[in-house]
Amino acid sequence: MRSYFRIMQDNFNDMDFRTIQNAREDLVGEIDAIIQYANHYRATDKPSAKMTIKDIMEEEMVHVGELMALLFELDPTFKARYDEGVNEF
Repeated sequence: MRSYFRIMQDNFNDMDFRTIQNAREDLVGEIDAIIQYANHYRATDKPSAKMTIKDIMEEEMVHVGELMALLFELDPTFKARYDEGVNEF
């Protein structure tokens, strides 16, 4: 597990905590994949490759949304902080 996810949260049982941490790690993986596909997209001039890579990259973006929704459900405090950040933007 990435060290920056090793935090203590007293308001979750161990199973909830593990599920939340796994979803956070999965979110990082999806964002990493988006970055990788964006780089691959820019690195080719083949239309068929661009089309395929763009499709895959956009699916990864859907996964980000699904994981965010899961985190909002599992940790309502996270949802509140997220909304606060959006409003501050």
